[in-house]
Amino acid sequence: YSDDDANSDASSACSERSFSSRNGGAGPHFLRQTEDVAEVLNHCASSNWSERKEGLLGLQNLLKSQRMLRVELKRLCEIFTRMFADPHSKQVFSMFLETLVDFIVLHRDDLQDWLFVLLTQLLKKMGADLLGSVQAKVQKALDVTRESFPFEQQFNILMRFIVDQTQ
Repeated sequence: YSDDDANSDASSACSERSFSSRNGGAGPHFLRQTEDVAEVLNHCASSNWSERKEGLLGLQNLLKSQRMLRVELKRLCEIFTRMFADPHSKQVFSMFLETLVDFIVLHRDDLQDWLFVLLTQLLKKMGADLLGSVQAKVQKALDVTRESFPFEQQFNILMRFIVDQTQ
């Protein structure tokens, strides 16, 4: 994402001022929270690993504060799907797995459509050559996934995964 997009600092400041002037000063806090989420997601989607790490830290803070991300859910699932395949450092991947666990716990009811991707990516990572500490985090994410979704749905996904020759 370029610095010129609608979420740049300059446009954020302008939109915040114009919003507060239109509404008699009410509402900029909500607007700022919305912009913060957009900024965090932009960092998570960055091609720069240190920006992704910064985005994951911001996302962890949002999730730990029980901030529901319903509007941004689809975009976040797309970003997480890319992070599974990303050649990022072990430190960033480890942080991604920690964030993923918090995300699943908070949004389990909204992730039914993404469960296939989540479960198959975690299973693929279990079969990869990973450090023991990272492997333990993948296992924790799998455990949380198993506890968070209906067993029948998980079973159907596992059967598709096993039978699919392309996996």
